[in-house]
Amino acid sequence: MKKLAVLCLVVFIGLAFTNMQAFAQDAESGPCTPGKFSLSVGAGMRNVSDDLYKDVYGGSGISYNVDFGVKLGKTLEAFLHTDYFTRDGELTLTLEKTTLKIIPIELGARFLFKADKNCKFYPYIGAAAGYYMYKEENPIGTVDEKKFGFSVEGGVRYYLVSSFFIDVKGKNVFLNVDGVKLGGFAFMGAVGLSF
Repeated sequence: MKKLAVLCLVVFIGLAFTNMQAFAQDAESGPCTPGKFSLSVGAGMRNVSDDLYKDVYGGSGISYNVDFGVKLGKTLEAFLHTDYFTRDGELTLTLEKTTLKIIPIELGARFLFKADKNCKFYPYIGAAAGYYMYKEENPIGTVDEKKFGFSVEGGVRYYLVSSFFIDVKGKNVFLNVDGVKLGGFAFMGAVGLSF
């Protein structure tokens, strides 16, 4: 996973350098015109709604995410999203270490609404279907499952210039693995490039 994070960082920095001239022009010209493609990287807090999870792993955990979007019209954007969530805990009876990892691959669509005449604020709502890879390891054994789920999200994108934005969103994941509700609410922030 560290290799993926480094690769995403390298791609993000590369895109930033290739768009430096566009940044300077945008700062002078005023109104923003976001590009057809967007790439963002970020982190957030994820909560799992099942009470059994809370007994073993405690509260929320940090997740790291990458999001790639393609505009299909003035307000519609298709996106591919993944994130990495891991949390360590203790088994309730033996107090031995247990580790939970969830990695989704989500494909969805979001509607972005222009909120001001300068094209800086874009509130949005969206939904996605996902393929969730779930793994739990402890001395009792290893559970390695792959399940389908879905998510809904709402947030706001703020364009500092037409190529660079900050994204903040809330997201609710619906995921059930063998009767355990591994979905829950997540709050995420990201920085991104539009090109």
